[in-house]
Amino acid sequence: MRKFVEVEEWEDKDKAWGKRTGDHHRYVFTTPSGDRLMTRVSHGSGQIGDRDLFAHILRDQLQATEEQFWDAVDSGTRPKRPTPDAEVPDGPSIDAKLARNLLVKVGLSPAGLAGMTQQRAVEVWQEWLSHGADPGGRGWADPHQCRDDTRSPLCGVLFASPDQ
Repeated sequence: MRKFVEVEEWEDKDKAWGKRTGDHHRYVFTTPSGDRLMTRVSHGSGQIGDRDLFAHILRDQLQATEEQFWDAVDSGTRPKRPTPDAEVPDGPSIDAKLARNLLVKVGLSPAGLAGMTQQRAVEVWQEWLSHGADPGGRGWADPHQCRDDTRSPLCGVLFASPDQ
């Protein structure tokens, strides 16, 4: 086990904390898809005699096949881990907190947010902050609000036409 975690460069939490307590080293690893794996390796040099325990460790803790495990141990080959399926969108990006505020508080749709620049997003957010919600509590997500102020940047972003 120790050779496998060394080949894949798992972090030894005990070494990082300056500890050597108990009878195991604790290792953590973050996969390319963001999963956080944890395992323990005995301070001793003994083998795992229980085949079911070994299968459990491979499947649940290391998330590797037996072939990947032995390739790492015998030849130093890092296991191939799946990468996230999500594609990085092309175009401008917006600060995550600002995007959340535009979606949740302002009422902007994800489609309305797509392709918006950071500068434009800031303008929309500042416009919303300066006008806030209307007295009826409907907020700027109501197309009737835009009929009264069609010059607002929010109207053009939230609604294709103020008469919707």
